[in-house]
Amino acid sequence: MAAGSAGRLAAGSLCVGCLVLYLGFPSCATQIIYGAVNQSVTLYTSGSVLIKEIMWKKGKDKVIQWDEEDSHVKAYPPFIDRVHLDLISGNLTIFNLTLSDEDWYEVDSLSITNTKFFLRVIEPLPSPTLNCSATPEKDIVVSCMVPESYSRYRKLVNYSWNCFSAQCQNRSNSSEVIIGREADLSQEIQCIISDPLSRQTSSLRLATCVQDNSRVHFMIIPAVFLVVILVVGFLLYGKDHLKCCGERARTELPGVLCPPTPPSRASDQSLPLSLPQSSHVGNGHNEGGEIRPQLTYKMNSNVQ
Repeated sequence: MAAGSAGRLAAGSLCVGCLVLYLGFPSCATQIIYGAVNQSVTLYTSGSVLIKEIMWKKGKDKVIQWDEEDSHVKAYPPFIDRVHLDLISGNLTIFNLTLSDEDWYEVDSLSITNTKFFLRVIEPLPSPTLNCSATPEKDIVVSCMVPESYSRYRKLVNYSWNCFSAQCQNRSNSSEVIIGREADLSQEIQCIISDPLSRQTSSLRLATCVQDNSRVHFMIIPAVFLVVILVVGFLLYGKDHLKCCGERARTELPGVLCPPTPPSRASDQSLPLSLPQSSHVGNGHNEGGEIRPQLTYKMNSNVQ
């Protein structure tokens, strides 16, 4: 009973595998080949005998064909002048890969067993971007990010770290690492991203992830000192200015601008009034030679 169930399960799995291959999805019987944009890739056959005729197809379209009797190699668009066929091994090389070259490739030859490839064309990896921040627990979180412009096959990107801390060395295929605040901040941390064809590296110094308090103090002290100088200078200037204006009545200092002093209502001006004198009276003397005092009247200058 158990043996029969196991046999039916194996047969069902085989049928599913054949169905997947028939529908055109990658399977264990298919070789997945990676190629980079603008680069070249070679699809290797498993032939071990001298070939007399061969044809490569991309999906249902012909790529290149050769026949010993014709002795002429013929390439088809869009692969004209972009492919090379090895007439001994049957290997196919495609140059100047484009994204549209991604597809199923199959070799058809009596000398070569049925061989099928799936070609994945990927773009070159960009350099990753490192960002860091501090957690409430005073730890440092470093993130390694792939630019959003790289959107094709992001799942193929693997992450690795190179640093002195065991916390990041033990992080496998993670885009973030956490480093304790007590770590040596003078060290650098590196993030390495890779795909089946290439790798890129970016580094970051941990000291840039925390605030430098000494630098903040260095900037605050001169600012406070400058404010003190301005306040003292203003007080001294105001004191000298008031003293200058208070003594203006006694000494006029040219070039010093002081507010005008308003006239006081209590100030009086003496206006001498001379009484009319007789033609016989002169120089304040009367006829008898007696000196007559002059009368002087005071009038308020503010009386209109």
